[in-house]
Amino acid sequence: METVHVSDKYRIVITESARKAVPVRVGQEVVEIPIGDAILVVPLPKNPERILRKYLGNIHFNRAERKRAETLMVREASQPLAPKLAREH
Repeated sequence: METVHVSDKYRIVITESARKAVPVRVGQEVVEIPIGDAILVVPLPKNPERILRKYLGNIHFNRAERKRAETLMVREASQPLAPKLAREH
């Protein structure tokens, strides 16, 4: 584990050791998830639709369903993680 600094534009550098442990490419999108007083950064796959199709099958969403799913995911992601973990155990 290494320490990095937040720049004046709130940018951080992903260290080489972290990039080797969790491969990430230049230009790749990541999701930032606030967890209490921490921020979890999760790289998104290049083609998330292909991976979802692998697990969910060939499901087609219309615009309204996509918006509803997005709203639900944002609501879930904005909730504190500790209560979710407590429910799972």
